[in-house]
Amino acid sequence: KRAELAKVSGYDNFAEMALSDKMAQKPEAVDSFLQALSADNKGRVRREFSELLELKKSDARSGNFPGDLNAWDRDYYTTRLLSSLRSRVRHPDSLSAYFSLGTVMQGLSRLFHRLYGIRLVPKETLPGETWNDDVRRLDVIDETEGHIAVLYCDLFERAGKSPNPAHFTLRCSRQILDSEMEQTSSLPHPFSTSEAAVTDGMASARSKTDGTLYQLPTIALICDFSRAATNTRPTLLNFREVQTLFHEMGHAIHSICGRTALQNVAGTRCATDFAELPSVLMEHFASAPEVLGLYARHWQTDAALPYQMVAERMAVDRRMAGAETESQILLAMLDQAYHSALPLRPGFDSTASYHDIFDAHSSMPEPAGTAWQGFFGHLFGYGATYYSYLFDRAIAGKIWADVFQRAQGGAVDRANGSRFREEVLRWGGGRDGWRCTAGVLGKARLAEGGEEAMKEVGRWGVRD
Repeated sequence: KRAELAKVSGYDNFAEMALSDKMAQKPEAVDSFLQALSADNKGRVRREFSELLELKKSDARSGNFPGDLNAWDRDYYTTRLLSSLRSRVRHPDSLSAYFSLGTVMQGLSRLFHRLYGIRLVPKETLPGETWNDDVRRLDVIDETEGHIAVLYCDLFERAGKSPNPAHFTLRCSRQILDSEMEQTSSLPHPFSTSEAAVTDGMASARSKTDGTLYQLPTIALICDFSRAATNTRPTLLNFREVQTLFHEMGHAIHSICGRTALQNVAGTRCATDFAELPSVLMEHFASAPEVLGLYARHWQTDAALPYQMVAERMAVDRRMAGAETESQILLAMLDQAYHSALPLRPGFDSTASYHDIFDAHSSMPEPAGTAWQGFFGHLFGYGATYYSYLFDRAIAGKIWADVFQRAQGGAVDRANGSRFREEVLRWGGGRDGWRCTAGVLGKARLAEGGEEAMKEVGRWGVRD
């Protein structure tokens, strides 16, 4: 049906239609990116699978194909390998003692102040202002511009609440024109000022730089953290939850720093294959020693977090990263195939297409007769754009290495933060993502995008 819709809309296929307003622009560019990324990743996957094969050979209970690693072995021996590695390091929960929710939020405020000159300041809410008593309001204060955003944090689990972490822009930033103010002032309204009336009583502020009046972004940050069991200890986050909070706050900072004339291109309202860049980049900050040094302290002793504990955890998490990346590449290729012209051809068989792609590109082809594609739920929401996460991970890794890690202490350096804010965050969808990428990396040749630029990003690889 999507293939038919594309034809009716004047496109050759659904991918062509879906990508027309994305950074990739064309299916051929996505293919170039995925092929280059796959080539970059192959050596890492071979080394990881070689390690799994050696583990299988040493397993006295292994009776099937003892000299080969098959698809049904992969998850089993991966689990055994990672379990063995985890048993050699400190208990993973010991990290949580250094990550109380309050100190992590304080750390984010300190990081944003170092990078962007902004702070997260708690503010009491008015009766009826929030949708639940758990919700806390933070005003975002810029050291130059003053009040620039409102952030509502709904961070604890409760019955009926979605368990999925999320960022929602309740109201985007936009410029308020003088003509709007004049029109509003001539009409009856229940507000004390025309400025309040034009924003329905929600936050607004004038730029101290040029006097422009802006509707301030109003953001909801949603997580599903468990409360502390008793009142004698704070809510402690595990390291994965810290990374999740940093990721969602990356979306929030995109909305917070966005300053565009129109709200439909503010903050995260940009091309799908560019929207995850700030959030994925923030995950790099979550494990950076200079960032952890801003806040990570034991909730009882106030001792600083020994970075070796984080390094050990990251080493385990990244041990099979090549295989995971290859899995995502294959799914992105499958997504492209299913949204090409193939479905309109006589005799189209989704299972045959699935096996064709895995046989051609997987380091470990799927067993004959399997039909895993029926479990690929992202085909619905990410039709023809599933490559986006890999694409933004590759760009984020490059920005992290070339901008924030080019000198010691770069992850908390104001000059680097200002560069990222001015070249990426402030624009939202009001500037082409390629121009943002070219600006922050200082690579003018990328500014126009195109198939060759997509291929170059693929050659950067995914460097988490």
